[in-house]
Amino acid sequence: MPYYYRGFDPTYLLVLIGAVICLLASARVKSTFHKYSGRRSMSGMTGAQAAERILRSAGIYDVTICHIGGSLTDNYNPSRRTLNLSDDVYGATSVAAIGVADMPSSISRDMRPFPSARRSCRSRISVPCWRGP
Repeated sequence: MPYYYRGFDPTYLLVLIGAVICLLASARVKSTFHKYSGRRSMSGMTGAQAAERILRSAGIYDVTICHIGGSLTDNYNPSRRTLNLSDDVYGATSVAAIGVADMPSSISRDMRPFPSARRSCRSRISVPCWRGP
């Protein structure tokens, strides 16, 4: 059993540093979002319209766009095939809303399977094996 000075485990310091870094990153994202949420996009599209446009241009028609509560709680649910956009993004026409709506829609686009590519890669991969003496 390792001995710690007066019951203090030094790995708690690493956890504390990680928590501080996460808090700073979260504060930076929120301040940047609020900075650009005041700037209206030139196209006048809402976050939901931008996400729909990105999905349709990629040929994805089975993902539904839903409105959820909260602030910056946007996500893509692959099991239900839903793109959930928060209050700040769904109906807003700001540059920040379109930028945030782009992220989950790009993730849903990138999660598409490519069966023809998988088949061609499998046929080209050869795994060396040892047959023994």
